[in-house]
Amino acid sequence: MIIFDFGLCQDKLSAGAAPSDSGIVDRRRHGSRTVAPIEGWVFHECDNLIEAESMIPAASIGGFLLLASVYGCAASQAAQQIQEGRRALLTGKPEIAVQHFEQAAALNVKAGASPLQESVWTYLGRAYYGTTKYSLARQALDRALAQNQDDDVARLYLGLIGAREQTNEISRTQIQAGLQGIYDRIEYIRRFTFAGEFWDPSGRLSAELRALVKTVAAPQVDWRSAIPRIEQLGLSLENEVDRAHRDELNRYQGGSPAGGDM
Repeated sequence: MIIFDFGLCQDKLSAGAAPSDSGIVDRRRHGSRTVAPIEGWVFHECDNLIEAESMIPAASIGGFLLLASVYGCAASQAAQQIQEGRRALLTGKPEIAVQHFEQAAALNVKAGASPLQESVWTYLGRAYYGTTKYSLARQALDRALAQNQDDDVARLYLGLIGAREQTNEISRTQIQAGLQGIYDRIEYIRRFTFAGEFWDPSGRLSAELRALVKTVAAPQVDWRSAIPRIEQLGLSLENEVDRAHRDELNRYQGGSPAGGDM
């Protein structure tokens, strides 16, 4: 499920404001008209609406509103498929996850990234990785990086594919860069965003990221133990996205944060 606030898009259109592409929602900016991310996801359909609006004459406002409704429906369907895919991925069912992510990708909805900058192509690549279909995984992850060079999760999994197939300096560099980029992004979220107080409160996730960066940078790497640790980290990252989002919702819906890491 996703909250698609067309009223907010109308506000942006009338004000000429550019939609955010950070994937991180600051409730202070939107005030009472917050578009809350669903388990960390925000779909920026305003981008599409603004582009479409420039091509539609004023006399065709009715058609524009219909177009907006179609975009909103597609965004909702894509978000639902992504969340179903994430659930399958987190419960050890990558084959099922592939089906959901493929359906989401087929909708071709322009979406804002998750807090960690993952796109549907990142998730599809991760699901293919889980099924050991490394060639398909690489194609999806390459597409994710082509769309967003800040997608360090995609970069990390490209390195893991290389390490699984034949460990070399390229795969080591990709893994190290991916881990460091994810660490830096989490630190940015914690220090400079409104939702930062809900992220990794114990610091365990950041500590594991730092430890893995050092492990991969060592002259001799025991990849038989390092790869499973990195794969487990990938699952921990997704759980952290959900936990932080849940704690944030509890806070602002009048409840008390669950606290702690899961």
